Amino acid sequence: MSSKNSVENNEHFYAVIMAGGSGTRLWPLSRKATPKQFHNFISEHGSTLLEDTWRRVSEALPDTRHIYICTAQIYRDKILSLLPALSPEHLIIEPEPRGTTSAIALSAQYIAKQDPEAIIATIASDHVITNEDTFVSALLAAFETARKFPQKIVTVGINPTAPDTGFGYIKMGNDLDAIRGHRVFSIEAFKEKPDQKTAEEYLKNWEYLWNAGYFIFEARDFLEKVRRYTPIHFETLEKIRHEQENISDKARRNETVHALYHTLPNDPIDTAIIEKLPAEERAVIPAPLEWSDVGNWSAIFDILEKRHEVSIIARGNHVDIGSKKCLVLSNTKLIATIGLKNVVVVETDDCILVASKDKVSDIKKLLERIRTEKGENYL
Repeated sequence: MSSKNSVENNEHFYAVIMAGGSGTRLWPLSRKATPKQFHNFISEHGSTLLEDTWRRVSEALPDTRHIYICTAQIYRDKILSLLPALSPEHLIIEPEPRGTTSAIALSAQYIAKQDPEAIIATIASDHVITNEDTFVSALLAAFETARKFPQKIVTVGINPTAPDTGFGYIKMGNDLDAIRGHRVFSIEAFKEKPDQKTAEEYLKNWEYLWNAGYFIFEARDFLEKVRRYTPIHFETLEKIRHEQENISDKARRNETVHALYHTLPNDPIDTAIIEKLPAEERAVIPAPLEWSDVGNWSAIFDILEKRHEVSIIARGNHVDIGSKKCLVLSNTKLIATIGLKNVVVVETDDCILVASKDKVSDIKKLLERIRTEKGENYL
């Protein structure tokens, strides 16, 4: 029996949750050892961003044997502890981080070997979506679109709600179809992060969407596009597959695979493949998602301020007099604040961050300074 949140003949639909990133924009909580997908920043139920993503995806694909996670070896045990329904065989382990082109091509190769007719959706593990039914509906429409148009790479674009300069944009092209109640458009162009004036123009124009980086495609066709546009990835992954099948000694096999994978260019899939495709080989489904990529502390404040309708967002041991528009996260220590405005304070066991809320995008610069002056221990 099918419902509005299921799809018939879905035995070839798969999702890969991309959970190998070591994002540092939410430092000092998000670190290399425990990046943001393993934290609870906004959930009222104590769940991590990864667990929330798993739940959303499993609404679209209830048979969790069709859900994989691409990650790094360092996060393997953490992921298995958070997601008891995940089989260890459904972890696709990157030998080392080499960009999204490598990670997605590796995932496509892995799944296509098991199901040559696979249609795969790659989903970020660290986004926040509050209207989950809309996400599920759009994802199912994207699967159906990729099945109907197997030569197209499909993405889900987000209807913008503000002139945000921190996101890339998608300019829609021709109206192609309507699938499961969703319009499908070709993609005329991808636009880099705009300046404020350009972002305001995009917001006024219905043709522009935020690019969330979700890609849905037929695995065999995608691998052909890898061969066409970035042959070094295709050839190297084929060598890796051959070595895995023919070297019996595990230690030597792992050493060889790691050495080969290390040679891959560290390229994002957007510029390596997606932006090079002709318009007829890419499509977008607009969706009114209540979405955030949780890109910095200011974004977390905005989500929680809207939800709780309060001016001070505080977690842990905190006392305040007269502060406004502040985010305060205490781990163990009492944090006392007086008369602050637009400030972020985050305390961990070994670090305290105090930052103006409109400057938190400079954390990467701060971390470079910390690396230079204090070493790697705080990163």
